[in-house]
Amino acid sequence: MLSPSLSRRHFIANSCAGLAFAASLRPAFAQNNNAALRTALNWLPNVQYAGFWVALERGYFAEEGIDPIYFPGGPNAPNSLVTLAADGADLGMGLWLPFLDARARGNDMVMLGANFPNGQNGFISLPGKPIVTPADLVGARILGQTESDKQIIETMLIRAGLPLDYHFVPAGFSPEPLLAGDGDAYICFVTNQPITLENLGLKQGTDFLVHRFDEFGYRAPNTIFISTREKLEANRDRYVRYLRALARGWQENEKDPEFAASLVVNNYGADLGLDLVQQTRQNELQIALVQDATGRYFGLAPDDIASGLYDLARSSGKGDVLPDDPTVLYDFSILDEALASL
Repeated sequence: MLSPSLSRRHFIANSCAGLAFAASLRPAFAQNNNAALRTALNWLPNVQYAGFWVALERGYFAEEGIDPIYFPGGPNAPNSLVTLAADGADLGMGLWLPFLDARARGNDMVMLGANFPNGQNGFISLPGKPIVTPADLVGARILGQTESDKQIIETMLIRAGLPLDYHFVPAGFSPEPLLAGDGDAYICFVTNQPITLENLGLKQGTDFLVHRFDEFGYRAPNTIFISTREKLEANRDRYVRYLRALARGWQENEKDPEFAASLVVNNYGADLGLDLVQQTRQNELQIALVQDATGRYFGLAPDDIASGLYDLARSSGKGDVLPDDPTVLYDFSILDEALASL
């Protein structure tokens, strides 16, 4: 049973300061004659949202009659789902387990799809001690950034029927400690830290190895599109138009990855000190992650939710918050309609 501190009221109350911060970030480009759809990003405004920036710049949102107000995420911003729960956004970009936490606090939230159905996380290892299967994690020294990384590793081991025998080594956001011999594997974004190694003159597949989490049985999408059932019922067509414009943005992004990179370096993320070459390379690497195994943009399969994501939640200690009927967690018909009319 949830404690009173996990109630919906407490969840929303904690967001008030964050919403004041988010409100101050309303973009100057908003077109007030269009229908607003406020998006709470789950990280800083960099190239991982390439399709969004392209759709904005090319006028795809405007063509759909959408005013795409957005609030950046990041370490100093409110959690995107907290913002959504407190009605500070109409769509929040979030993750599977925090989504379950938010629902458990009384928020009737629904998944619409995911920007990265295949996930973005993985392990970097070296050829001398390759980490390519769950069995390789046993006894290994794993370099990671947060306590939640331990939960992920243990979920992989549990699902594979292996002992929880590993050594977690706290590390920063650079993979260089792996090169220094401080660990056997480094938890990375497959679209980010491998670029750091490439810039050192190393070659993937020869000098270092990259394997995504889904190869270890941990299949969790990144940047899930989440809203509330009430909002979806009230403005269904607005979400269809939003997703259609966003998919067009990602389609266009495939043609010229440097374009979106230049947009964030010079405009939307200009204060972040981003590097054009790095952002372009990151964009190139992430393009393959936007579509599911069938080539469908943002696609999440109901069977994967009922099996894989449910198993993941149970092994992460969240089995008690799972509804008996998985279909209450999503409405993919909105995405279906958006993609059918591209």
